[in-house]
Amino acid sequence: MNFSYDCSITFPTGFKASGAIVGIKANGNYDLGLLVSETAATSAAVFTRNKFKAAPVVLSRENLIKSGHRTRAIIVNSGCANALTGKKGTLAAIGTVAEVAKQLRVPRHQVLVASTGVIGRELPLKEIKDSIPGLLATLKSEPDNHFVESILTTDKFPKQVSLEVALSSKKSFRIGATAKGAGMIHPNMATMLCFVTTDAAISQTKLAAALGYAVDRSFNTITVDGDTSTNDTVYVLANGASGVEVKTPADYRVFADSLLKVLRELAMMIVRDGEGATRFVTVNVESAASYADAVKVGRAVGTSPLVKTAIFGGDPNWGRILSAVGNSEVKFDPAKVELKLEGKSIFKRNEPQPVDLRILEEMFSKKEIEMTIRLNAGKESARVFTCDLSYDYVKINGEYTT
Repeated sequence: MNFSYDCSITFPTGFKASGAIVGIKANGNYDLGLLVSETAATSAAVFTRNKFKAAPVVLSRENLIKSGHRTRAIIVNSGCANALTGKKGTLAAIGTVAEVAKQLRVPRHQVLVASTGVIGRELPLKEIKDSIPGLLATLKSEPDNHFVESILTTDKFPKQVSLEVALSSKKSFRIGATAKGAGMIHPNMATMLCFVTTDAAISQTKLAAALGYAVDRSFNTITVDGDTSTNDTVYVLANGASGVEVKTPADYRVFADSLLKVLRELAMMIVRDGEGATRFVTVNVESAASYADAVKVGRAVGTSPLVKTAIFGGDPNWGRILSAVGNSEVKFDPAKVELKLEGKSIFKRNEPQPVDLRILEEMFSKKEIEMTIRLNAGKESARVFTCDLSYDYVKINGEYTT
């Protein structure tokens, strides 16, 4: 399987997208995007677990149920989260969806909506409505990045990937995806939106199961700063336009694993683009009693401010890593734990291992760092991706609304 990075959601057959500049963003960049399937697509979604759910999240969950998980279009804006905006926010989300449905001549429930940006700001509904005819007129299947650009906020670069997948029947289908996210990134997703398209034909039950499986092992294993947003959303649309059907258990495994690879690739891009990040860190947790335990230990390390600041400073303070493991509330025997950095054993059998300080400093000074924590408590493992915590992170978020 070879990824392509120059096209994404319109790579699968039967999808078109466009973007527009509405003025929601102060910097004048693209801030409104539209994704359309030529036929009603089977759809599934995963939303934020934050109790303060933004208006677009609430409305889209309702529309998915009312439409029987059949979707024709997704409208998305950046620059304004339309979260914690009360009745006006709800009406703005409803009005946006209604206008798209009206001009596409499709049922309202077949239109989903997403927003990202500053919380507590009112969405400019009139400007959005006025821009929808232009979005429809410029829809195209060829990638022009306008949709991708329309979803970005503090992102330094766009995140998109596509993949062509062969099934056991030797027929192939396509998956395309794009995501945004750089800050407010933590397991259970983050200030992130992700849009996935595929031209495979698959039942809604299988599609939802594959999405849940892939999200748990991708977006739910990354952390930049320990915060989870009000707007987190992952959508997947499957329109069946390739004529290739996911039928057998073997087909489903191929589909689910391919979806996981696409989402994990995007997840790693998000961490590499973490606000102010200078180093990318992979935390491997091995020999855990359960997958949940492995993830929990990885998250404890990945969210520790002391670990993250040590990594930023290139300070070989590896004791902070084990301290975070000990705070994870996972059951294990400390005497059996081993810590490796870049494949070299640092701590084993309750004893620090002899490692030259200069070698440790070199390890902590790399742009990409890999650490492995063996709990020796079972057979499960997990990988968590994180980054350092820098001065620039504080600066970016200290000035976010100004």
